[in-house]
Amino acid sequence: MTDILSLYKGQTVKDLPTPSFVIVEDKVDANCRHMLENVSELARETRSPIKFRAHIKTHKTIQGTLKQLGVGLLEKPKDAIVVSTLMEARSILDYQEKVGKSIVKDICFGIPASVPSILPQLSSISQRVESFRIFVDNIQHLDNLVNFGRTAGDKKWSIFIKIDMGTSRAGLPNDSTDFHELLKKLMSPAVSEVAELYGFYAHAGHSYHVHSIVDAHKLLLDEIIAVNEAAKTYGRLHPEIDVKSLTLSVGATPTSNSLKIRDELQLNEYIRTKLVGSLEIHCGNYCMYDLQQYSTGCIEKHEIAGYVLGSVWSAYNERKEFLTNTGVMTLTRESSDIKGHGLCIPTGQIFKSDDLKINWYVDRVSQEHGILRQYQEGDDEVNGEAIAPLKLDQQIAVLPQHACIVMAQFPYYFVLDKNGKVSDVWTPFQKW
Repeated sequence: MTDILSLYKGQTVKDLPTPSFVIVEDKVDANCRHMLENVSELARETRSPIKFRAHIKTHKTIQGTLKQLGVGLLEKPKDAIVVSTLMEARSILDYQEKVGKSIVKDICFGIPASVPSILPQLSSISQRVESFRIFVDNIQHLDNLVNFGRTAGDKKWSIFIKIDMGTSRAGLPNDSTDFHELLKKLMSPAVSEVAELYGFYAHAGHSYHVHSIVDAHKLLLDEIIAVNEAAKTYGRLHPEIDVKSLTLSVGATPTSNSLKIRDELQLNEYIRTKLVGSLEIHCGNYCMYDLQQYSTGCIEKHEIAGYVLGSVWSAYNERKEFLTNTGVMTLTRESSDIKGHGLCIPTGQIFKSDDLKINWYVDRVSQEHGILRQYQEGDDEVNGEAIAPLKLDQQIAVLPQHACIVMAQFPYYFVLDKNGKVSDVWTPFQKW
């Protein structure tokens, strides 16, 4: 969005239109650096090679992807990503071909979709990247791969089998009949001619409902055990296979954040002595964070890096409420254990690196507008301070409940540098 950047570059928050989405770049950098450092520290503690795969679905941008991989932040950036749409994969590859650099070398399409209508597109993408992984969690997926044949470049399909961690979203439980039948069929001559198993992949989606980093850490171990047991089962069924070559990929932002717990003996011992394959950590929301992540107890509010910038448009003095231009179309109806559809802070607080003062929250939303209420209903003070009344046309910054869904509502994001000025505009790869 060169025209938008030229219009707003160097401007401050007060000069930006509302509603819009604003990113504090220093916070994104810190979040990405800390996650990569935590993964590296786990590798050091366990004396094991541990890979990292960044999920880019939260922001769906080139700039955000580079930061998640550590480009410009670490000496040795990573090169593997997960995408949730084919648009994300194509756009990343278009960018690389345009600039003549191969930054992303390994792409995983993170949805089980090995069906005839999609396979030609997957095959095309696989020819444009060094390594391309697909998900399989249904025995018919293997039949479809056999019927399609190898990819257009005569590559074998590289398969992750998705493990269900108990959320019943996608994948197969380790103890299911379907899982065992799938593993048996993997080594049939017809399947092995066109596809090969890369590893097992688990995502503890229920970790978004924990309330402490300790509980998140327990689920991280559960994830690792789940993929490890899957690999061991595969090894028993096919003893001729060296399971050490398999990649065991685990992660969700809460479980990955639990790596902040250092020298956790049970986890480290399990990785050192019982893991049969190579561990990989994957996660995505950590680059931005949101109130869902805050509700897990794994982060602080001031680590949230993206905000919805809104304005106060009307006031209702008798009921002590305000109307803003932040409704469903900007905040969505996502929720968590944190009250309302978003917490509000003065725009001057978005750069704070310690606790944020919350006086207002978005209590309810209609399509284009929201209603603000005092954060502590019926109380004229918060943290011992009188709540300052809002003024019409005053800007507010709203901490979103779920950044991945909220960011999808905006055609571009304003990026603020350490001086509080617009330094860039990120344009997402929207739709499919």
